[in-house]
Amino acid sequence: MHPIVKKLLSTLLLIVVCINYTIAQEYFTISRYDVAVKVNKDASLDIDETILVHFTENRHGIIRFIPYKYRLQSLPGGTEKADRQLESGNYTHTIIENIKVDGWDYKVSSEGDYKEIKIGSANKYVDGDQEYRIHYRVLNAINFFKDYSELYFNIIGDKWATTIDSVNFSVALYDALPNTPVYFVATGPFGSKENNTEAYWADDKTFTGSSTKPLGNNEGITLGIRFPKEFLVQPDYRFKGIFWLLLPLLVLAIMFNVWKRWGKDDEVTIKTEYYPPQNVSPSVSGYIIDDKLNRRDLTALVPYWGAGGYLQVKEIENSSLFGIIKTKDYQFIKVKELPAEAMTFEKTLFNGIFKTGDQVMLKDLKNVLYQTMATAKQQLQTEVNKNDYYEKGSKSLGCLFTFIGIAFGLFGFMTFQNGFEENIWKGVALFLSAAIILFFGFFMSKRTKKGTLLYQQLAGFKEFIRSVEKDRLKEFLKQDEHYFDKILPYAIVFDVADTWKDKLKGLDVPPPTWYSGNYSTFNTGNFMNSLDHSMNAMSSTFYSSPSSSGSSGGSFGSGGSSGGGSGGGGGSSW
Repeated sequence: MHPIVKKLLSTLLLIVVCINYTIAQEYFTISRYDVAVKVNKDASLDIDETILVHFTENRHGIIRFIPYKYRLQSLPGGTEKADRQLESGNYTHTIIENIKVDGWDYKVSSEGDYKEIKIGSANKYVDGDQEYRIHYRVLNAINFFKDYSELYFNIIGDKWATTIDSVNFSVALYDALPNTPVYFVATGPFGSKENNTEAYWADDKTFTGSSTKPLGNNEGITLGIRFPKEFLVQPDYRFKGIFWLLLPLLVLAIMFNVWKRWGKDDEVTIKTEYYPPQNVSPSVSGYIIDDKLNRRDLTALVPYWGAGGYLQVKEIENSSLFGIIKTKDYQFIKVKELPAEAMTFEKTLFNGIFKTGDQVMLKDLKNVLYQTMATAKQQLQTEVNKNDYYEKGSKSLGCLFTFIGIAFGLFGFMTFQNGFEENIWKGVALFLSAAIILFFGFFMSKRTKKGTLLYQQLAGFKEFIRSVEKDRLKEFLKQDEHYFDKILPYAIVFDVADTWKDKLKGLDVPPPTWYSGNYSTFNTGNFMNSLDHSMNAMSSTFYSSPSSSGSSGGSFGSGGSSGGGSGGGGGSSW
């Protein structure tokens, strides 16, 4: 390579390195970093950090992030794997708790694999020398093996993008060790085995040390200490916080008593009814029977209007590719207008179907009628409220509990976001509580005496449809040739249309005048199958709407390296 070219490339490389170094540099340096670790008998670690920061520009403060999720490294063959809890997938987890910062405003959150401690105020800037004292506890950081346990811990993490002039550290044990243990200290970037510290046992229960040279960007200090087998007790963190399961039990007791007092309906005795209640729309009946508005409550109006002589439905079969492919459509024919006394929601839907003329194809209503259906649903709800079928305020109470239940669920989700392993029982308790609140909220609608009487009649009629014997049904068909037409809309809203269809098999049911199916000869089975398909098609089409646009688990052994343990992390300014 030509000397000039070689010199030019070297210069460019130096410029790139300098630019990257400048970009990586923080707006502060750390003059002194003191870390005190207390090892408790239950294998928990109490950490006290004192960080003396020198800001080179005005900043709000610092952000200290501490890892609690670590990717498990593959181990050489024959290496004993540490017995650690809270492992899932290829990760192991620690629990960071009891976080406190002396003398500063701070917020704690979970960001990715880290606990983030944001120290300082958004309304205040600091500069020059500032001191930060941070305290926290770490659980599940000790590696347990068959014959010993060990602390493998990053005293200073390698995620500080600034220099650290000096470090002082100590590890205090809850009790004295019988002999000087195996230990190591490593400094530098991740994987380094250098030891630029002076570290020693001050006594038989205190290990202390200090750095002998500054740490550069992304350099840290890691130490490891091995303990005798029985020196530390391995806790079972799987049941940590299980007391939170008392919360859903308490919520269950409260919600049951609230429902019993303000939501439980009066007991009713079901008596068989052979006809639906007079002057009660099948849509209202469908709402009252299960306390909610279903799609079928409005689509059942089509056979209801047909039986009343207001419209006809004609099944049309279309063929293509020489008759190989056959599709069905349905034509609505308006026979006459609804009477003036018809309910508002009925008029809205009827007029919406025939908005373009007295004859309309079902396919032409696709992605068109949904707004009319939404209006009719609101009007049906208003009709139910206006007739005082439910105690005033009971539905509002149900809505309130729905909101509270959703809030509990969101809190549960946020709890898991802040650390699944350490908050599993709390999150489960919140989700269970949410489910209990939503369940009782659904049943908080309490019927008035008027609503209870109507429900009693409807329940009796539903039971008749469900359990009537064929011989009895024959008699009703003989007495009233339109009996089938009158009952069908209610069988649909009661969700027993299939049962009703089975009851009619083999019976001589006169063909309805309002429905014309695509079959050569009429029989009850052909008619019911055709009607069943038509009702499914209507339900799907009536409610269809246009789609929106897309827019380390091993031991340190005889040695260790920097960054290989738990703890550590780093920080930045903000």
